[in-house]
Amino acid sequence: MLSRRSFLTSSLAVLALPTWASLIPSGGENVLYFSAFTKGHNEHFFGAFAKDGHIVWSMPLPERAHAPVIHPSHRAVGIVARRPGYYMNFFDPISGQQLLRISPLAEHHFYGHAVFSHDGKRLITQENHYPSGAGKITIRDWPSGKVVNEFDSGGIGPHESVVDSQGTLIVANGGLRTHPDNDREILNLTSMTPNVTYLSLSDGAIRNRIYHEPDLHQLSVRHLDVNAQGITALGFQHQGNMWDNVPLVALTTQDSTAFEYLTMPEQVRMRFKQYCGSVCFDASGNTLAVSTPRGGMVAYWDVPSREFLGVNHCRDVCGLAATGTPNEFILTSGTGKQLVSSTQNHIMATVNQVPAIKWDNHLRRMEFIV
Repeated sequence: MLSRRSFLTSSLAVLALPTWASLIPSGGENVLYFSAFTKGHNEHFFGAFAKDGHIVWSMPLPERAHAPVIHPSHRAVGIVARRPGYYMNFFDPISGQQLLRISPLAEHHFYGHAVFSHDGKRLITQENHYPSGAGKITIRDWPSGKVVNEFDSGGIGPHESVVDSQGTLIVANGGLRTHPDNDREILNLTSMTPNVTYLSLSDGAIRNRIYHEPDLHQLSVRHLDVNAQGITALGFQHQGNMWDNVPLVALTTQDSTAFEYLTMPEQVRMRFKQYCGSVCFDASGNTLAVSTPRGGMVAYWDVPSREFLGVNHCRDVCGLAATGTPNEFILTSGTGKQLVSSTQNHIMATVNQVPAIKWDNHLRRMEFIV
């Protein structure tokens, strides 16, 4: 959570910006939510919306984007291009003014996600060195964007990463080798070895790496989140047959020797259509939400007991962000809906629906105190 003072005194840039009061209702706790979205068939944007769902600002993008990234203390929010991505744009989160653009290294592309170190001094991206197919983690200085380190991700196709409370980088290596000339073609379908890898941010040393059993080698590890207790939740996308009976959600820790697969009713698992979208813990870290846009629903688990809690139904839902209230999430969908869901009260309600737009896959929340 950013204080008003630290937010306004960011050392990123000195800009002539509107005051907080002119943009955000004063008093108490305030938040903004960030997501990419599309209008029509090929007009792509990045924007911010308030708690009531109204769009505060939006800015055009050159191509479709995937996931936002929020700086922990500076006045900056970024959006990463969808795989194979070649841009990462950063904006002032209040005015929407563009601050800078970062490009991948030569013969690399982004995977649609990025994350900051806890101190905000390093920007971390997952990249594909497509001539070799090697997954790379690239470390850049912030705010210069200068590359200061690069190391192997621990696998192929590093899609998303998070940093745990101890500063360890946790990487979802999807296992899919692709080339930007035909990026949706999987070049290693029969030899995939997806994994989750725990890496040292200082030198890239592997602290742990967890694989599926061989019969699940096509179960791509794509999205993840980590809670304050060090439990990592992972959502999978199966590259095999639609009728294969495979697990789709799992938990790990840095000391795990295997994935702990979470159970769900078979009719729910089938409705996932082998595809997990976003993975998100609530504010307490005790409730887990996993979306499936292909299945049109969000599923929930109680993490301490591993109990399946139920689902919310919403067509083309994917974006998830925890609110500041335990057991509560904001959801976004490809139909333009923004919804709030409470697993404690078993309620899902529409906050707003923005006509003629499609919210993209991922949603992030920024909180500050006025």
